[in-house]
Amino acid sequence: NIKTQEAKKKQAIVKYALRKGKSKASRMYGVNLSCVKRWCKQYDGTWQSLLSKSHRPHSHPNQHTK
Repeated sequence: NIKTQEAKKKQAIVKYALRKGKSKASRMYGVNLSCVKRWCKQYDGTWQSLLSKSHRPHSHPNQHTK
């Protein structure tokens, strides 16, 4: 699955960042430093924590009522 592959790649980047530093990891893997920082904050030790989340809003102020 493509999502699990992306999450495992992010996990490798985060592990490298924790060992060598975030800026060095961003340069090594060619990823934005802000992304590496966000992934490090999001990481809890499992690759499942790095799966991409939905951007769909839960509500909208102009939505119709049921």
